Amino acid sequence: MTTKKHPPWKNAIEIILGRFDEEGYGIMFSDEEINKMLEMKKPVYGAYDDFQRFQLERLNQLESLKIALLESVNLCLENSRGNGYVLMHPDDQVKIVGKKFLKHARNKVNRAASVLTNVDNESLSNEGRQRQLDMLGKAAFIRAAMNKRKIISSSKAPQIA
Repeated sequence: MTTKKHPPWKNAIEIILGRFDEEGYGIMFSDEEINKMLEMKKPVYGAYDDFQRFQLERLNQLESLKIALLESVNLCLENSRGNGYVLMHPDDQVKIVGKKFLKHARNKVNRAASVLTNVDNESLSNEGRQRQLDMLGKAAFIRAAMNKRKIISSSKAPQIA
C-alpha cells in the first residue's frame, strides 16, 4: 500500500512517471484521468460558484503538476485542445511549446513598447523621460533579438585563423 501525498498533484507525478516508464513520450491523458489523478470531482449540480471554485482549484493543481514535471524530471505536459493533456516529446516541446511561448513573449514586448511610446510627454518629468528612453531601448533590443531571422550556425560560422 502506498501512502498518498498531499497535495494531490504529487501523487499525479508518480502515476504519470509510471506510465511514462511503460509507454514513453506522447501519452495522452484525458481530462477525466487528470481529474482522477488530482482527486477532483467535477460538480454535476450546484451553484455557479461551486463550478468556478472547482475550475480554479483544478487550474492551480494542474499548473503545479506541470511545473513540477518540467523542473524535476524534464517532462512537458501540454494541453491538446479537446483531447486532454499530452506528454510532449522533447523535439515537439522545443518546436511547438517554444514557439508558443516566444509568440507570447513577443506580444508582451510589443505591448510594453506601445505603452511606453504612447505617453503624455508634456506631463513627463525629465527623470520619467530618461526612464522612458531607457525602457524603449531595452524593448527595441529584445524585439530585434526575437525577430532575428537568420542565425549563423556554429558549423557555418566564419573560421578565424
